[in-house]
Amino acid sequence: MPNINQYAVPTTYYRGGTSKAIFFHEHVLPPPGPQRDRLLKRAIGSPDPLQLDGMGGSKAVTSKIAIVKSSTRPDADVDYTFAQVGVADDFIGYDANCGNISAAVGPFAIDEGLVKYRPGRSMDPKVKTQEVRIYNTGTRKVLSAHVPITEKGCFESEGTQAIAGVPGTGSPILMDYRSTIGAWLSRGLLPTGNITDTLTVAGNDIQVTICDMANLCVFANAKDFNITGHESAADLTANSDWQTRTQELLGKAAVLVGLTKDWQA
Repeated sequence: MPNINQYAVPTTYYRGGTSKAIFFHEHVLPPPGPQRDRLLKRAIGSPDPLQLDGMGGSKAVTSKIAIVKSSTRPDADVDYTFAQVGVADDFIGYDANCGNISAAVGPFAIDEGLVKYRPGRSMDPKVKTQEVRIYNTGTRKVLSAHVPITEKGCFESEGTQAIAGVPGTGSPILMDYRSTIGAWLSRGLLPTGNITDTLTVAGNDIQVTICDMANLCVFANAKDFNITGHESAADLTANSDWQTRTQELLGKAAVLVGLTKDWQA
């Protein structure tokens, strides 16, 4: 006899880039609000450091959700809401985007029949692709995915493309983020108005470039953090000095662009 306190919600699990997410059609979820938040956090298994009671993988890169529906916008095929769910923290946020998960929205939309065929671009003229225009609700910007497809019009996952951090190979999905410039602060590509700025990190002045394209990014020289730039992710995770310096860097960059008044907050 089924448990009347439980009900089924259809979903799909996709990897995009170096992240994974649970994908939902928006119509199967409660409307935005506390009930939707509770359902999504339960699906991931949060708050719990191990996320044992859900589909999360106990890391930020696997604690993500995508909500997709057909779009009524003339410049988009689908609307896509990205949700970052806390792992041990009881948190869910919808006001940003994830470039990795964005790469999986096109394949989901194609295989779920949410979009009509529009020819896409490809690095290999022998590979047929389909363009999917994606409106991200968090940044309120449109981005495009050029997705390899089979002769039957389904997503072609097989290929020879390799990316750092992911074993094996797959098909290349080309992403176009040109329309996402200024997504966070609406001040263009360089929100400070400068190509480079000076920030003091660990008592030393370093040159950085802050860009606002899809997400806010801070670029700095590896040597200013006592690394070469060739370290593995495991090496950097174990490097407490690097972690402390990068946290200070990000905090002070946030102050510079006006996101906070206290870099340690």
